[in-house]
Amino acid sequence: RKSYEFRMGPAVNTVGHGRWCRPAWLMDEVSFMPALQLPRIERLLTTNYSAALLSGAVAGSTTELILYLLDCLKTRKQSSCAPPKALQLYRGCGIALAGAATASAVFFVTYEFMKKRLLVEAASSHSQLSRIQFTCSVIGASVVGEVAASVVRVPIDLMKQRLQTGCHCLALPMSSSIVLASFQATALRDMCQSSLQYPLYECFKIVASNWVSEGDVNHLPVGVAAVCGSAAGLISATFTTPFDLIKTRVNLRKSLRDVERNKMQELIFEEVARVYRSDGLRGFFVGAGFRAAWMSLGGFVFLGSFELTKSRLDSLRS
Repeated sequence: RKSYEFRMGPAVNTVGHGRWCRPAWLMDEVSFMPALQLPRIERLLTTNYSAALLSGAVAGSTTELILYLLDCLKTRKQSSCAPPKALQLYRGCGIALAGAATASAVFFVTYEFMKKRLLVEAASSHSQLSRIQFTCSVIGASVVGEVAASVVRVPIDLMKQRLQTGCHCLALPMSSSIVLASFQATALRDMCQSSLQYPLYECFKIVASNWVSEGDVNHLPVGVAAVCGSAAGLISATFTTPFDLIKTRVNLRKSLRDVERNKMQELIFEEVARVYRSDGLRGFFVGAGFRAAWMSLGGFVFLGSFELTKSRLDSLRS
């Protein structure tokens, strides 16, 4: 039986944990990963999901607490109804904190699980990992993670944004069509957001590691990783503002009986047409400044606190 030499470069760490063989396009030499070596690759990909759960919860709650003011201003800017002048800016913060911690924990556990599986499949079917395979694995894992997190995020956002604006906040229970349309709009926004943010984040970390940690992403300083997250968040937030605007308008619709007879797609298309008739294409980028600032600072705080918490938990574990 022909034997292969299993050669590795430094372990790559895409979001602070979850180790696997360094892709061949990041190495000077070729790495052979045939199916015979799959058990060994599995061991390299072992992830501490409890650390991902706790780190995600800490990152989500920290970001929401620090940047809640920007989120509230962005929601009021995008709202079609004027909020009362005396309405408090931190109204709904408690609900937002609980939801952000839970949703972030669900996202990162799902993300790490799917990322591990996708990379194992890519490594077992090809002799080396290409840029496309690596990027597609990250995108696929982030999309599945966002869909799972939307189950928690949607009802929380519905309550939070109605409390932030004071618009129809007492119109409960809400119609099922609004809830379903909100889930669809939120999932679409988050999938587009993650499909841009996390691949950019990984690429920025790889570039930064060549300057500050001799190409080892696993030992990238937390501050540098946070800056990479901030840049990725700024770019992705700007391009996904139209999805966020439609999600906000759907969440703030008045709950009426006739809404029950409409399908959720009709609610979304109705909001799209209303925005376009009112302000044209520019109308889809209302609140883009607040959202870009929120996601830029949020990327710094969110991914920075995630990396910091994860590194502390890993050191305690070791």
